[in-house]
Amino acid sequence: MYDVNIRALLLAIAASLFFAGSTFTSKLLGSGYFGEPVHPLQITHSRFAFGLVTALILFFLMRRRLTNIRANLHIHALRSTLGWIGVGIMFAGVIYIPASDAVALTFLNPIFAMIFATLLLKERVGRHRWSAAALAFVGTLLLVRPEGGIHPVALACILAAMIFGMEIVIIKILSSREDVFQILVLNNSIAVLVASVPLFWVFTVPTTVQWMGLAAVGGIMVAGQTLFLYAMRAGEASLIAPFIYATLVFVVLLDLIVLGVVPDAISLTGAGIILSCGVYIGFREHRQRRH
Repeated sequence: MYDVNIRALLLAIAASLFFAGSTFTSKLLGSGYFGEPVHPLQITHSRFAFGLVTALILFFLMRRRLTNIRANLHIHALRSTLGWIGVGIMFAGVIYIPASDAVALTFLNPIFAMIFATLLLKERVGRHRWSAAALAFVGTLLLVRPEGGIHPVALACILAAMIFGMEIVIIKILSSREDVFQILVLNNSIAVLVASVPLFWVFTVPTTVQWMGLAAVGGIMVAGQTLFLYAMRAGEASLIAPFIYATLVFVVLLDLIVLGVVPDAISLTGAGIILSCGVYIGFREHRQRRH
């Protein structure tokens, strides 16, 4: 069991690196690092379009089959629409506010998932997890920086966290009914259709370098999702989930190494509180399941 968990944790950390790479590449594209800035909605479309290509390649290489498509297609449509909105906000967030702040705020999603699971799935939540959730919102107040006027993009990132939290609950429902790779393929298929609608108003012809960046956003993200799925298979979900917070660490490192951006004390404190609460909730759930 020890070896299996170590392997699972390494897979989760590797997945976090891929998630950070995809998010940071979207920042470079949107901020004009590769030429003219690419609109966040176009970047979001590429995340799902090239993500679908990558998912299909993996799907057929592993000889999977689609099953139960009709029964839950409406749930897939809801999940994909929510995912598109959340990803679009997050990709815009890393462009207009510090990347560490945007990612940390969207990492409130496990807190919102806990709240939605309590309301919709009737899951029981103890006082320790509610206390951690309350403390996480203290970290949120630091990141939105109310003393200087609340940035609307920061509020949008909190909305993205709520959306991702609802998406997690929907994934819980789908994962009990369907194969994980089926969920991955259908999610990207529906989301790319949804993302194609606003693309007509914001599309610009990318340069060769920008095409490579857009392809990387989708391919790297799906590669991270695949690693995360294997991590969830190799270890307990409650133990694996907190290690995805390593994504924020990798984003900060990429921001520092590539762009020379150093997060200030407020960003580090707020992000640290949110991360600590998320990790605490995950490990407490893991301990309870072990007992």
